Amino acid sequence: MENLLIYFLKANGLIILFYLMYVLFLRKETFFVSNRWYLISGLILSLILPLITFTKIIWVEPTPIPEFYEEVIPLTNNVIEVPIQETPLDWSLIVTTAYAVISILIVMKITLELASFFNKIRKHQKQKETDFTLIHSDTTENPFSFFHYIVINPNRFSKEEFQHILTHESIHVKQKHSIDVLLSKLFCAFFWANPIIWLYRKAMLQNLEFIADSETFQQIENKYEYQRTLLKVVTHQHDLSITNQFYQSLIKKRIVMLHTNQSNKRNVWKYATILPLLVGFMLLFQIETVAQVKENPKKAHAVKVEAIGFSWDKNATDAEMKSDSEQLKKQGIVYTFSNVKRNKNGEIIAIKIEFNDGKGNKGIKEIKGDEPIQPIYFSAEEGKIGFTAEPDYSDYVVDEKLSKIAGTEVKVKKIVTEEILDLPEPPTPPTPPNHPYENFIDPPLPPDFPNVPDLPSNFENKKAMAKYEKAMAQYEKKMKAIEPKMKEFEKKMEAFEKEMKLKEPDMKQFEEEMKVFEEKMKVFEKEMEVYQKKLEASTEYYINEEKVTKEEVDKMQPNEIKSVNVRKNTTPNRIEIKKTEIKKTK
Repeated sequence: MENLLIYFLKANGLIILFYLMYVLFLRKETFFVSNRWYLISGLILSLILPLITFTKIIWVEPTPIPEFYEEVIPLTNNVIEVPIQETPLDWSLIVTTAYAVISILIVMKITLELASFFNKIRKHQKQKETDFTLIHSDTTENPFSFFHYIVINPNRFSKEEFQHILTHESIHVKQKHSIDVLLSKLFCAFFWANPIIWLYRKAMLQNLEFIADSETFQQIENKYEYQRTLLKVVTHQHDLSITNQFYQSLIKKRIVMLHTNQSNKRNVWKYATILPLLVGFMLLFQIETVAQVKENPKKAHAVKVEAIGFSWDKNATDAEMKSDSEQLKKQGIVYTFSNVKRNKNGEIIAIKIEFNDGKGNKGIKEIKGDEPIQPIYFSAEEGKIGFTAEPDYSDYVVDEKLSKIAGTEVKVKKIVTEEILDLPEPPTPPTPPNHPYENFIDPPLPPDFPNVPDLPSNFENKKAMAKYEKAMAQYEKKMKAIEPKMKEFEKKMEAFEKEMKLKEPDMKQFEEEMKVFEEKMKVFEKEMEVYQKKLEASTEYYINEEKVTKEEVDKMQPNEIKSVNVRKNTTPNRIEIKKTEIKKTK
C-alpha cells in the first residue's frame, strides 16, 4: 500500500511538472505537432519514470563479532482460543477504496459514452470514403469525429461550410487524434484527484484543434469563410467527451492562433527545458542506496547448528503436520504421517508416524485408541534424531526480545559450534578536543554587598522617612567598610583579565578543533546510518515460510505467534515465525 502511494505521488508530481513547463515555454508556440508529442510523452513518462530505479552501492568495512548463537525454539501446534475483538477502522483502506470506486465510475462513464456513440452511428446511413466513413445525422447539432468516423448534420451548413468541416475532421481522422482524446480521458479517470490532469487534458484537446485548424487553413482558399464556420457552431456542443469535436471552447483563441506568425525554429530549444528537471527527479527520488560489505580477511568464531523441534497434539491439523514434515525434509529427514483418525470433535485418536534421515537413523511411532492422543514430541539436534519426552527446559534461557514479541515468556536453547563468518564493523566515533578551561584560573569573587534599604512609597510619611534615613546611614557605613575589599577585588579582576587574554590563542585553537570535530561527527553520523541499514539488511523475516518485511512482523499480535525460530548461522540472519491457528469464540 505504501509503495503504491509513493508511486501515485511521483506520477502526479511528474504530470504537474510536464504541464507547468508546457504552460511556461510551449503553449504560445506554433509547433503544434511537436506539442502533441510532448504532451503525450509527458503522460507516458509520468507512468514509467517512477518505476525506474538506479542502485548506488556504498561499500562498508566488515568487522568480526566474537560470539554468535543460534537460538532453537521448540515448536508447538497448540490452538489458542481468543475472544472476538472489534477491529478498528482501516482509514487508509477506506480512502483507497473510495478513490478506486470513483475511478471505476469514470471508466464506466467512458464505456457508456463509447456504447452510446456506436449505438448512434448504427442507426444512421454510412458513406464510405477513402480515408474515413461519413455519417449523416439529422439529430447532431455539432459535427465531430471518432477514429475513422465523421458525424455531421448536412442540413445545418452550406456546401462550402460542409467542405470546410469535412476537411477539418478528416485531419483528426488521418492523424488518429482520437487516441489522444481517449488517453487523456483515462488519465483523468485514474488521477482525477489531481486538478492539473484536467487542465492537462484541456491543453491536449486545444492543441489537437490547433493542428486541425492550421492544416485546414493551408488547404482551403476562403479562409474568412472558415472562421465564420467556427463561429457558427459556437452555440452548439456535442455531449460525447470521447470525440474530436469541430467546436471546442475558446474559439477566439483558435482564431487568434490561425493568424499567429510561425514560431522561429530556434525556439525548439524550449523542449529541452524539461530534461534537467527529469534528471533532477531521477537523482533525488529514483536512486536506491545499498550498502555492501567488503571482503575482509578478519574472521570470527561463530555458530552453526541444525536443530529443529516440535510437538503434535490432539488438535494438530493435517496442514500443520504437513508443514512440519516439509521443514524436516529441508533438513534431509523424511518424516511422514498416515492412518490419521479423529473423533467427532476433530481430535486425533490414532496416527502413525515414520522418520528416516538416510544415515541409519529411523523410527516408527503408532498410536491407536478411542481417546485423544497425548502430545508427541520430535527433535533433530546435533545428530540426535527421534521421538522424545516433553523437552527439559533446564538448559534453556529466557530470550527477552522474543518474549516481548510473543507477549509471553519464550525460552531458547543456546548452542555454540564453530564457523567462520564476516560481520559488519560499527564506525568509531571521533574524539572531541580538550577544552582549554581545564587550565584556567577561577575568576575572583566580589565581596558581599549590603542590601539597599527600600524607599518608602509615601514621602509624606515622616515616620517611614525617618526610618529610611537611619537605614541609609547604616548602609553607607557598611559600604565604606568594604572599600578595602573592593580595591582588592579590582586588583584580582585585573590579574584575571590578563590571564584570560593570555588564553585567547588557546580558545581560538579550541574553536578550530571544534569545527573539525563537528565535521567528523557529520561523517560519523552518515557512517552510522549506513551501518544501521546494513544491520537491518542482514536479517530476513519469514511468516509461515513466506518472506515478509519487518513492518509486517511488527504488526503481528502476540496471540498470532505460534513459534519463533531465530537462525543466525545463515547470511543474512533469519527470523522464522509460525502463525497460530486462531479459533474465535463468542
